[in-house]
Amino acid sequence: MGLFETMVAKRHIRSRKRQTALSILAIGLAVAISLTSVSLQNGFQDLLFDIIVKDLSHVSVTPKEKEDYIYLYRTLIDRIWSLEGVSAVSPFLGTSASLSHKDNVENVELIGAYPWEMGRIYPSIAQGMVQGDLLSIQQDNKIVIGKQLADKLEAKLGDRLEASFPDARPASLLITGIFEPPQGFPEGMTFVSLTTAQRFLGEGDVVNAIDIKLYDVYSADSIARELRKTGYRVDSWQQLYPEILRTLAIENFQNIIVMLLIMIIAAFGIASVMYMLVLEKTAEIGMLMATGASPGQIRTIFLIESAMLGFLGGLAGVLVGLVFSLWLKSLEIRMEAPGGQELTLPVIIRLSDILIILLTAVFLSVLAGAYPAKKASSLHPVEALHS
Repeated sequence: MGLFETMVAKRHIRSRKRQTALSILAIGLAVAISLTSVSLQNGFQDLLFDIIVKDLSHVSVTPKEKEDYIYLYRTLIDRIWSLEGVSAVSPFLGTSASLSHKDNVENVELIGAYPWEMGRIYPSIAQGMVQGDLLSIQQDNKIVIGKQLADKLEAKLGDRLEASFPDARPASLLITGIFEPPQGFPEGMTFVSLTTAQRFLGEGDVVNAIDIKLYDVYSADSIARELRKTGYRVDSWQQLYPEILRTLAIENFQNIIVMLLIMIIAAFGIASVMYMLVLEKTAEIGMLMATGASPGQIRTIFLIESAMLGFLGGLAGVLVGLVFSLWLKSLEIRMEAPGGQELTLPVIIRLSDILIILLTAVFLSVLAGAYPAKKASSLHPVEALHS
């Protein structure tokens, strides 16, 4: 690429202001739309990963086949902690129970746990406390319940609930915390200490689940494979929630396809402009060839011009896309999720996406100019001069 070719390409661009403006506008709109779309997709992907990282366990261990409980769970927990990348481990014992207060009775799921470890696995529960403290259930016969359940039972902080169930040992539980359930969380989920649940169930020192949190969410499958050697049933979040992976993959694929289609349509606009330029500049091409310009130089002139149009349009589109994306983010648009929770429209702009989209715009523009460039370079000098 020489100075001569670049100079001629610049002259073409400056001399055809209307066509140049239309080409830049076409590419700019395509880039702006693509950048906005990618920024929204990034936001939704991060939102889904927040659910995985904050509100879900990454690996779940449950009893062996034909067994109801994990008996040697303390030994198993030590084994889990020996694995690299484990950040939290929480044993659970869940059982059905009927809670009564005054004349109100509700069937619930009574979950026994170590509150500190459980809070690390499911931080949204601790963060959702509206009254009391999740750590209060460390003491026996204390219970934390959801706000909706408290309303149904007409119970408040400091009240006592009577817990009962067939074959279980009745218990009187003091309400020491009330929380707002996270999105998708069962309304009838309640929490007590592990020893309280074990005493209520009367099955001894057992649990029926162990949830694990990892530093790297994508190592869940390998950790699950390792723990299956113990004979317990082990599931990773990829197995338990495959729809999350499918959603991410489909959204990513759709976004790439839409972006490419938009950019290709814009590139065809550049191809049309470049082809018209070849027809208009045929005499000039003949003059350049007559004065010593080689077919390769002629071809390079038109490719440079296509690249310049793509780059200028890409830059304009990036600026418009950034401004529009930041504007959308500043609006803090509220949406209602399927579970009823309100979410803010997520918008995340990444430098890597800007560079990829800009380079794609330039590449497709050069590709669009390839045929007109080839046609220009194949013109015969004498025929070009007389056209």
